Amino acid sequence: MSLGLERAGFTHEALFEFDKDAAATLRQNRPGWNVVTDDIRQVDFRPYRKRNIDLVAGGLPCQPYSQEGNQLGKEDPRDLLVEAVRVVREVKPRAFVFENVAGLLHARHADHLAAALRGFRKAGFDTEIHRLSVSDFGIAQTRSRILIIGLRRELAGAFRLPPTFPERRANLGDALVDLMSANGWSGARDWARKMREHVITDKEGNTVAVGAQASTLVTSQGDRRPNANAGWEGLGFDMSKLSNNAPTDEEGSVAGFKPGLTLRMKARLQDFPDDWVFSGGKASVTKQIGNAVPPRLAQAVGLALFAAVRNMQIDWETLLWPSESLERVTVRPPPLDVVLDGTEFHSSLIERV
Repeated sequence: MSLGLERAGFTHEALFEFDKDAAATLRQNRPGWNVVTDDIRQVDFRPYRKRNIDLVAGGLPCQPYSQEGNQLGKEDPRDLLVEAVRVVREVKPRAFVFENVAGLLHARHADHLAAALRGFRKAGFDTEIHRLSVSDFGIAQTRSRILIIGLRRELAGAFRLPPTFPERRANLGDALVDLMSANGWSGARDWARKMREHVITDKEGNTVAVGAQASTLVTSQGDRRPNANAGWEGLGFDMSKLSNNAPTDEEGSVAGFKPGLTLRMKARLQDFPDDWVFSGGKASVTKQIGNAVPPRLAQAVGLALFAAVRNMQIDWETLLWPSESLERVTVRPPPLDVVLDGTEFHSSLIERV
């Protein structure tokens, strides 16, 4: 989320990360960021009110609401929803966004969520809850996230959800083929083709999409989460373990071979840049990747909030996919003593740099 919001134009005043390895990861990749490892339940955020903060953002622990857990909600000691309300009340930003899993909307948590929404309203914010799918932002993953978004009452009505980009639907084959072939596995291209051509059907057997996408990325090295089994079933992966390296031809020649995912592959599927360095052991890095908000999703939401707070128009394609917008076109003027047909002139004298 921090990386995506940076891309959206926000400068971080402070980042609070209780996990020591995750904090080290942030510091290693962004030495200039002010990363604080204090428990936010012990932090007085009122001094930040003087700093005219535009946005408070947080990825609240999902374990209290995850369908894979006990769904203890407010009874779970890891729950920070009440703290989110307190932070917003003390900082008084122009806007806030908190991310969580869809389980937060389960009926058993309705009273807890309603109390939080009342708290935000008393603090002077109009609040909305939205559900976004990462697949709609060019990420080869089926994950969806819940976003609690609030703006000061004087900005009410200014927020608009970012547009979705179904035409940019990504697939596992295109996303990972270079990493799968890194150790010379000659079957990588054929594997990528199968992922690219994988047909997604609904319960009635109707085709709804083409191209395999990742299911939930586990946050541990071991077995898949129960609800993730169906998503990975039939995709030809060995998800029972974490692979240290990309497949070799020797491994690929074994009957029934299925490739596994390396940490770098998991990071790619979660939309981390390939040069992002993780701190900690395998278990810690796996957890960091699995718990992260994909940067492009965070960037899209951040841009929408930036537009609401600053009353700006957003060029979505250029900002979300900047590498596709870097090409410059230079046109040389024609010689003064030569007259060319306009079409012929432009086709012969345009240079791409």
